[in-house]
Amino acid sequence: MKRPLAGSLLLLAVVAGCGADPAQDTSGSKELEVLYRVEPTWPHLEKMLTGAKKQYEATHPGVTVKLTAVQGTNEAYYTKLALLNRSPDSAPDVYYHDTFQVNADVAAGKLAPLDDYLAKWPDWSSQFPDSVKQAAMGGDGKVYGVPISTDTRGLWYQKDVFTKAGLPVPWEPKTWNDVLTAARTIKQKVPGVVPFAMYSTKIHGEASTMQGFEMLLYGTPGGTLYDETQKKWVAGGKNFTDALTFVNTIYREELGPKQADAHNAKLGDKITLEWFPTAKLGISLDGAWASSAWKATGTKPWPEWTEKMGWTPMPTQNGEPPGAVSMSGGWVIAMSAYAKNKQEAFDFITVATSKENSTVYSVGTGDLTARKDVAADPKYSEGNPSIKFWTDLASVTHYRPAFEEYPKVSTEIQKAMEAVTTGAQTPEEAAAAYVKGLPAAVGGPDKVLAR
Repeated sequence: MKRPLAGSLLLLAVVAGCGADPAQDTSGSKELEVLYRVEPTWPHLEKMLTGAKKQYEATHPGVTVKLTAVQGTNEAYYTKLALLNRSPDSAPDVYYHDTFQVNADVAAGKLAPLDDYLAKWPDWSSQFPDSVKQAAMGGDGKVYGVPISTDTRGLWYQKDVFTKAGLPVPWEPKTWNDVLTAARTIKQKVPGVVPFAMYSTKIHGEASTMQGFEMLLYGTPGGTLYDETQKKWVAGGKNFTDALTFVNTIYREELGPKQADAHNAKLGDKITLEWFPTAKLGISLDGAWASSAWKATGTKPWPEWTEKMGWTPMPTQNGEPPGAVSMSGGWVIAMSAYAKNKQEAFDFITVATSKENSTVYSVGTGDLTARKDVAADPKYSEGNPSIKFWTDLASVTHYRPAFEEYPKVSTEIQKAMEAVTTGAQTPEEAAAAYVKGLPAAVGGPDKVLAR
């Protein structure tokens, strides 16, 4: 299943106060409404929230947690969040947030810093590594969320497909060309199988940007979206065009999903729940969480997955050091600046991100845990021989530029990727269109570095 991200789900807790000012609420009761996105094949957040609700209400008399599920895509959910945030009266108090959106909300004044609360919570200093804490840190150095997960990305491959194609198992590609050669071999030797799958259209949002484009761009020599030295966004260049050329090759040579599948919001489910278990897909550029669906407790139990599936790093373009590339993101639970009952809201955050609930979440999703004690728990790695591999990829990982302009930059990248996927533009034309649209996305030409 597609997670984006890095992807994908949002949690909102709205303190309603029974429709009145809490200070004037004669009943003395308070309500935390938890609004979250659900989909049938991804029940893990709902399971975690149900447990958190029960625990929270047991220790917070007079406070009721209302769980409200919202069906729809990531993009539909973000639209809903934006509408709620237009007014303090409708704004959520707490939400489960993708790290790439944190700074945009901080800049817009939508999030409250948690530093004063975190200083009194022992778990923050003892269980969360400094590297993980950075995920929720704003440009002002303050912390705006408690991490619930992190992740890495690489290549999954189906061993039966590789054996039929005469490809080596284990597979250890050293360059992009090695990946393309394997995909071409699968197309030739195993008809009816999708050789290579990746996200590359606008409907997949940040999954296309991060799991697709950035996994390529950051694997090129010096490839980056933002120049830290000059503090400017990089406009195109050879690295950018080369990444789009890889995408173009996948689709022009018919090495990827059919166009209908590439534009299908459920492509992730097809990859994980259908194609891999039935040996209809050779390779997928995806994340650590894919195997969560195949566990006995997953949405598509597949006991043989540990034998049938392989995993390997995504190589750099031509094998340049360090030889592999990954992108990391993750999710945090953040508090709205509009929250009326901030202590109660923070208390809910600590319950939702406790060791018990974080274990439920990480074991279910397959995401890498943000907590040290969860990582040490045998339940975390039980039945998942790939977990060490995905964890070790942190040594070669990169992070998205944590600036408020990033979401708009991501949208421009998605446009370029989709244009190349459909063949509407060549890589050069799509790169030129990105260069043209970038200044408006980042606040002006003075914030852009031409390449």
